[in-house]
Amino acid sequence: MKTITDLIPAASRQLATAQPVKAQELAPEVKRETERLINDLFGQLRSIYPAWKQAWTSEDLYRKAKATWTQALLDAGIADWSLIERGLSRCRQEPGDFIPSVGKFIDRCWPTPVELGAPDHETAYWEAQRNSHPAIAGRGRWSHRAVFHAALLCGRHSLMTLPSDVGRLKMAKAYGEVIQRLARGEDLPEPAPALSADVHRKGDPAKASAALAAMRAAVGGARA
Repeated sequence: MKTITDLIPAASRQLATAQPVKAQELAPEVKRETERLINDLFGQLRSIYPAWKQAWTSEDLYRKAKATWTQALLDAGIADWSLIERGLSRCRQEPGDFIPSVGKFIDRCWPTPVELGAPDHETAYWEAQRNSHPAIAGRGRWSHRAVFHAALLCGRHSLMTLPSDVGRLKMAKAYGEVIQRLARGEDLPEPAPALSADVHRKGDPAKASAALAAMRAAVGGARA
C-alpha cells in the first residue's frame, strides 16, 4: 500500500499522530513530497472535470485551494495515496463537470463497509441493537469487529433505549468512524468469543433461584 510514510521515512514521525498535523509544520522533505502528491492530485482532478476553471478562476485561488485541500486531507487522516486513488476513481465514475468540494472528495476516499468485508449500515445497526440486549449480552455473535467497536462507541444502553431514528444516526456516525480507522490501518481487536448458552451468568436471579430450589429439593430428599 503506497503511503506518504513509505515514500519518506521521516514522515512517519509527523503523520502517525493522534493530533491533526499542520501542513506548515511538516519537515521540509515531507512537505516537498506532500506538495508533489497534491500537484498530482490536482492534475488528475483537472483532467476529470472540464469545468475546473470555474472553481479556480485565478492562479492565486488555485494555490490557495491546494493549501486548503492539503490541510483538509491531513485533518481527515488521509496519508495513504491508495485512499486518494479511491476518491479519484469514484470521481471518474460519477457524472459531472465541476470540481467537488474537498469534503465530498474526502467522503469518496473512504471505503464502504462492504468493501472491507463488513455489513452495510442498516445490517450493522440491527446487529448491534440485537447483541446489546441484556438477554444476549456476552453471547451475541458479531459478523465483523467493526460492528462490535461501533456498538461500544454508541453505548449498548443507548442502542436499546434511543428511538430508532436517533439510534440509527448515532450508530451510523460511530460505524463510519470505525470504518475509517480500519481504512487507515488501525488494528482493532476482535470481539471476545461468544459465551455458550449454558454458561451461567453471575448475578442472574432466575438461575440463582433455580439452583436454590434444586438444593432445597436435594436436602429434603436426603432427610426423607
